[in-house]
Amino acid sequence: MNQGNNGATTTRTRPALLVSVHDVSPLTLQQSRRAVDLAISAGVPVSALTILIIPHHEERTAIDEDAGTRDWLTKLASDGADLVMHGYTHRMSGRCYSPRGLFWAHGFARGQGELYRSDASDTKMRLDRGRAILRRAGLEAATTSFVPPAWLLSRQARDVVRGEGLDFCEELGGIFANGELHARRLVGWGSLTAVEARATSWWAAVQRGRSAKDTRLAIHPADMTRPVSVASIRACLASLLSRCTPLGYQAYLAHYFGNGGTLFCQFKSI
Repeated sequence: MNQGNNGATTTRTRPALLVSVHDVSPLTLQQSRRAVDLAISAGVPVSALTILIIPHHEERTAIDEDAGTRDWLTKLASDGADLVMHGYTHRMSGRCYSPRGLFWAHGFARGQGELYRSDASDTKMRLDRGRAILRRAGLEAATTSFVPPAWLLSRQARDVVRGEGLDFCEELGGIFANGELHARRLVGWGSLTAVEARATSWWAAVQRGRSAKDTRLAIHPADMTRPVSVASIRACLASLLSRCTPLGYQAYLAHYFGNGGTLFCQFKSI
């Protein structure tokens, strides 16, 4: 919002910053808490966070069986955070041997693209089991939207997920809602090795220097183990928050479709 010499105000268009914390489960609780605290300390309100929950991580522990994780997520939801189902176990079954499969399933996703090889029946089974666990945990809100692990879906899995009547599904190319992909720019980090952390931090620096537009920024628990990744996340948040409005995914889509395809946010120029 700009004030002219006569004190009048005008509304300007400001892009959205969509911050998500991935892979939340009892196995990642400590690092997930750190990721949320990092985002909040950088200036992202809890109500503008989107939290991605793995119902039965690695088939080792379920959300409904861990009171600490369940209670923390319930508190985040009561404070306005969006909760979203993030796969069922997160891990892909089997291996891919095609060049494409080797790149995406094992190079990019490191075997964590749970639905990359799933057929329709397997996808439906995983969705149903994940939702059942979330409902038992009292986290019903997380069952109305979905983000596949590593943002990857087989063709059959994509058809099933898109046909489930969900509020949205986030894919690698953007947030899919009402038949379209939105917020196609994605900033994220890889932190499994020091080389990966430095390379993705460099690319994040390039991304934050681009002209502002609706941007998804994904934080993973593993990022909290790499100081270079943590520093890069802080720098990206500082830069993007100066030019973008932080919103949860649900609020973003509500604003987007409520304004005829344009996200209008009022703000004061300094």
